[in-house]
Amino acid sequence: MRVKIAILLAGGIVSSYGSGFKLTEQSLNGTALNSAYIAGAYGADSSYYNPANMGFDEANEIEVNGTMIFIPGFDFTTAGRDKGEISTGNGAALGPNRPAGPAIVSGRANPTLAFAPKIFFKTKPWHIGDSVKTNFGLSITTPSGLSMDWSGEGGEFLDNVGIMMIETNPVVSLTLWDRLGLAAGARIIYGSGDFDNTLYVPYTAENAMGLGLNIKGTTKISQSSSTKAWGLGYNVALTLKLTKTTTLAATYRSKVHFDMKGNLFATSHIDGGKLAGKGTVDMRANLLLSTDLPDTLNVALAQRLGKLLAEFTYEHTFWGSADIFEFQYSNQEFSNAQGFTPGFENTIIATAYQNMAGADYNAVAMGRGWKNSNAFRLGFTHFSTENLTLMGSLALDFTPVPQGRDTFGIPDANSYMLGLGARYNLFGGRADVGLAYSLALKDNTKSFIQSQNGLGQLHLVTLGAKYRF
Repeated sequence: MRVKIAILLAGGIVSSYGSGFKLTEQSLNGTALNSAYIAGAYGADSSYYNPANMGFDEANEIEVNGTMIFIPGFDFTTAGRDKGEISTGNGAALGPNRPAGPAIVSGRANPTLAFAPKIFFKTKPWHIGDSVKTNFGLSITTPSGLSMDWSGEGGEFLDNVGIMMIETNPVVSLTLWDRLGLAAGARIIYGSGDFDNTLYVPYTAENAMGLGLNIKGTTKISQSSSTKAWGLGYNVALTLKLTKTTTLAATYRSKVHFDMKGNLFATSHIDGGKLAGKGTVDMRANLLLSTDLPDTLNVALAQRLGKLLAEFTYEHTFWGSADIFEFQYSNQEFSNAQGFTPGFENTIIATAYQNMAGADYNAVAMGRGWKNSNAFRLGFTHFSTENLTLMGSLALDFTPVPQGRDTFGIPDANSYMLGLGARYNLFGGRADVGLAYSLALKDNTKSFIQSQNGLGQLHLVTLGAKYRF
């Protein structure tokens, strides 16, 4: 089992949420309501979900939350990626002629357990006119991430992969006539990524080793890399109280682009044929990983019915225009040829450069073909007593990831979600504590990863405490 404490996971687990590697459930209320919490957002965490609502609440508030994220392990099967190697041409008899590996291979996704803390703050309103007031807010969250620890031949392409992002989001709002709220903020995000995985990269080589032979097939590459970068963006929000009991709201969070720079170390497994034999060659290179946290639009309608507040939220995420893990290498250097027939080391290193020029890295790209995705969320908040608030929700979150057993990349599937939660006031309403739970179930029957253990699961448990002053 992989365990990550503090902020290292950054919240999002790919293969577990339809939103790709973006996690929308950031606060206690957001977890209980599965983010059907835009028009009805209130208090400190409105600084994240809808800062246009900050002016409808008269207190300074600070809230601290911690979310435990758990994904049970599961066994799976997937298509084998080792297509072997075939030599043709004048020297074909001397070249590698390796059969393809199994058509179907097995793997295991090991259990993942992570903890992600978040903090939210909003000021009380400052009145700058008879009908105008302003608020300031701040949230520190973990809006996105990826953590995979897979094993077996089918899982080695995600053997030990992690992306983490931490967002600081200062916001300011204007409230007019206690009916219209406007807000804007800056998104300041730090991201880093670590990758340890094994891929079978298709390649072609002509006149390999100067022997007149042509080779076509896949080569096994085990690689390790580390990258990091900062990204900047913005968010805007609008809330309109149509009546005393009906609220319409919209929020937009801009795309944030990252050019993560770092270093790559890789080991290529090369079959040099009958003369050179089999062995490995090391490669070092500079790495540029381009990726986006996509822009997201939410439109929500909330209706108060006595003690019950019902909200419907529509979310659209623009994955189709986002970069998803686009790798670029530069300054490649091959060295340390091992296991080959003595005297062929330099020839093999020259062949490695040639094979890299003919490699088809697009075939093993993780984020190609993603499309815009939609989510539909329905949340209910019941203000049961003066001190007790109960929450529940249902949501359907569609995946942006291409489906089909012949695809390749980051596995994902549509999510069917259920949320529950409660808050309880303390000290005459100056503070409260709460607990929330969200369950996402995933049907992977259309994915290239076929689970042997039924529906995929993601469990979120969020504890929170709030103080008003």
